[in-house]
Amino acid sequence: EARTAEAILKSSLDRVRAEIASMRKTEDLERITPLIWKELTVLGVPFFRCGVFIIDESSQKVHMYLSKPNGESLAALHLGFDDEDIPLVRDAIDHWKTQTVHRDHWDQQQFSAFTESLKKRGLIESLKTYQQGEKPPESLNLHQVPFKQGMLYVGSADPLPDDQIELIQSLADAFSVAYSRYEDFVQLEEAKESVENTLTELQSAQNQLIHSEKMASLGELTAGIAHEIQNPLNFVNNFSEVSGELMEEMKEEIESGNLEDAMEIGRDLIQNIEKINHHGQRASSIVKGMLQHSRTSTGKKDPTDINLLADEYLRLAYHGFRAKDKSFNANFKTELADDLPKIEVVTQDIGRVLLNLVNNAFQAVKGVESPEVTVKTQMKDGMVEISVKDNGHGVPEDIKEKIFQPFFTTKPTGEGTGLGLSLSYDIVTKGHGGKLKMETQKGNGSEFFVELPVKNKG
Repeated sequence: EARTAEAILKSSLDRVRAEIASMRKTEDLERITPLIWKELTVLGVPFFRCGVFIIDESSQKVHMYLSKPNGESLAALHLGFDDEDIPLVRDAIDHWKTQTVHRDHWDQQQFSAFTESLKKRGLIESLKTYQQGEKPPESLNLHQVPFKQGMLYVGSADPLPDDQIELIQSLADAFSVAYSRYEDFVQLEEAKESVENTLTELQSAQNQLIHSEKMASLGELTAGIAHEIQNPLNFVNNFSEVSGELMEEMKEEIESGNLEDAMEIGRDLIQNIEKINHHGQRASSIVKGMLQHSRTSTGKKDPTDINLLADEYLRLAYHGFRAKDKSFNANFKTELADDLPKIEVVTQDIGRVLLNLVNNAFQAVKGVESPEVTVKTQMKDGMVEISVKDNGHGVPEDIKEKIFQPFFTTKPTGEGTGLGLSLSYDIVTKGHGGKLKMETQKGNGSEFFVELPVKNKG
C-alpha cells in the first residue's frame, strides 16, 4: 500500500510539473486550479474547495485562482496587499512570509460576509456560482500550504490531518519548481519583447537621423545649386537676346538680297542655338542632380559617369560653403582620368558621399594659407578610385580610429550630426561593395579614398 501510494503521488507530481511547464502566458494560469483539483482527488484528499494564491511582492498583488468541483476555473481574483480587510488575503501574506501552514475555520456567516465583499467590489458576478450553491457552506476549514511563490489553498468540511497536509505540501513543492520554470520563460519572453521594441525604436531613430543628415546636406547644396543654375541661365538669356538681334539682322540682309551675309548670320545663329541648348541641358542636369539628392534612395544602380558626378559635387559643395561663409575662399581643382568607364552605382547615394567628403575638406582648410581641395579619379587595381584631398592640418592621431564611428564629430555643437562619414562608409562598403579609407599627416592635410568596383555585385 505504501509503494502504491508513493507511485500515485509521483505520477501526480509529474503531471503537475508537465502541465505547468507547458504554460506560456498569463491566461494559462487559470488552468492551475483545475489541475490541482484533479490531483488532490487522485491523492484522496477530502475537500470541496481549492485554489492557488500567487503572491507578487513587486506588484504588491495576490493573484487568487480558484476552481469549481468539476475542475473548471471558478474565479481569478487579483487583490492588493492593502486589501487587509479581506482575511483570506491578510492571512495568506502573513503565513507566506514565514513559510508556515495556515489553518482556519469559517462558519456560514463568515463565508457569506467574504462573498458579499467580493460582490461589492465587482470581483465576482454571481454569489450562487461562487458559493457553489444557493447557500454558503455551513462549515469551511481552510488550509493554506506555503511554497516559494505563494500558497496552495484547500478547503474541506473537516480539518485535514497532518499526513494529508504533507501530501498537499508535496504537491505545492512540485508546483513551485515547475512554476519557477514558467516564470523564467515569462522573463525571457519579456526580455525578448523588450529587445524587439528597442530594436524597432533604434531603427526608427536611425531612419530619422539618416533623414536629418540627408536634409542637412540638401540644405548645404541649395546655395551652391542656386549659384550653379544661375550661370547657365545667364548664358541662355544672353544668347537668346543676341540671337533675337541676329534674326532681325538676317531678315534685313535677306530683304536686301545679301544672301551671303544672311548665311553667315545663320551660321552664328546655329552656334548660338547650340550654346543655348548646351547651357539649358546644364541647368537641367543640375536640377536633376538636386532632385536625385533629395529623393529617397531606391537602391537602384544605374550606369554613372563618375567624372561628371565628382566635378558636379565639387563645385556645388564649394558654392554652398561660400553661401554660408562669404569670407571663405579656396582653390579647388579636379584631376579626372580620361579612360574612366561608367560604373553601376546608386547615383544619389554616391553623390551624398562625395558631398560629405568635399564639405569636410573645405571645413579642414578654413584658416589655412593658400587653401586647396583636389578631387581626383583613376583606375586602380580594377577599381574606380575617387580621392578627395585637402591641405589642412590633418586628422589628430588620437581620433583617427573614430572618424567613421556614428555620432563622432569634431564640429561645434549644433553644426554636425556626426553621421556623415558613418553613413558614407555604409553606402560605399555595404551598399556598393567598395572601400572607404583615409590617409592623413599632421600639418600636411588629409586624403580620403573611395574605391568602387567596376562590376558591382550588389
